Amino acid sequence: MRIADHTTAEAARHGIARSPHWPKVEKAFAAENPLCACCGKGPIQVHHRFPFHYVIALGRPDLELDPRNLISLCESEKGIEDDNHHLLIGHLDDFKSSNMTVSDDVILFAGLTKEQISSDERWLLKKKIRLKLLDQMMDEDKAEFIQRMNEMFPLN
Repeated sequence: MRIADHTTAEAARHGIARSPHWPKVEKAFAAENPLCACCGKGPIQVHHRFPFHYVIALGRPDLELDPRNLISLCESEKGIEDDNHHLLIGHLDDFKSSNMTVSDDVILFAGLTKEQISSDERWLLKKKIRLKLLDQMMDEDKAEFIQRMNEMFPLN
């Protein structure tokens, strides 16, 4: 069963579409990384560490398809209660936002249940300071995002 792609809907709100190459990249990454980086289970979503619509809007469209910017996170199928690390760790409980420390947090919260994560003070703090929505970012927020993105993923 295919799980909904929540970020595509948010990107469309900004007039940003996915690359036509995304399905092939997503499939290849999922084949190489079929289990959640946090719990080792599935089904997974291929999550962008730096959201694809942000990287496109802020000058690095190459990162939409760059495997360095991808991570596998489990997501509950509709109607099935599960840990859903895609929502909890990847988006800090809001699909309109994103967790800029997702790579560290899959290690930090590994082995914890949904209830343990959502009551953890570290997670609650991260939730308070999560990434601003693209249309709410000020110029200094964008500059900070671009700097962080370019430091983590230098142009080849």
